[in-house]
Amino acid sequence: MTLGVDYLAELEAGRVAVILEREIEPTIKEWLRRVKLVPELVRIPLSDKDRTRHLPVLFGELIFRLRFPNNADWHVSGTATAHGHRRQAQGYSPAMLVEESRIFQVVTFQTLHLHLSELDHGLMLLDVVVIADEADAQLSQAVRSLTAKGMTTPAKYPPP
Repeated sequence: MTLGVDYLAELEAGRVAVILEREIEPTIKEWLRRVKLVPELVRIPLSDKDRTRHLPVLFGELIFRLRFPNNADWHVSGTATAHGHRRQAQGYSPAMLVEESRIFQVVTFQTLHLHLSELDHGLMLLDVVVIADEADAQLSQAVRSLTAKGMTTPAKYPPP
């Protein structure tokens, strides 16, 4: 019986979800490092905690989709909605959300590249499609909530 459990554990080990879950902390650190290189984003004064607050849940939702791609019906992400509202109140523009999302995808794919030898190459491309789809769905929801009418006026920061 242990052979079956070992076999399943071995199959699971090469999954993108397992690697991303294991590497969440360094991936978030790399995301933050890259965000700090974008003048438009750092013009908004936020603590590291405020800047990265949404990422653990975003990764959690992504990992769920990777593990259950056929069971994950599209849903409106409360996290993405809250993120859009929070960024709107902080003075972000839709373009700034797009840049954050772009960086999220880059660091996620960079993490996978660093662990390429561990991945099941037969499933990897399908998982990459799920990552792009989930990131874009979350971005769309965040932008919708950021630009929703009736929101408070964002804080004004001086142009660069």
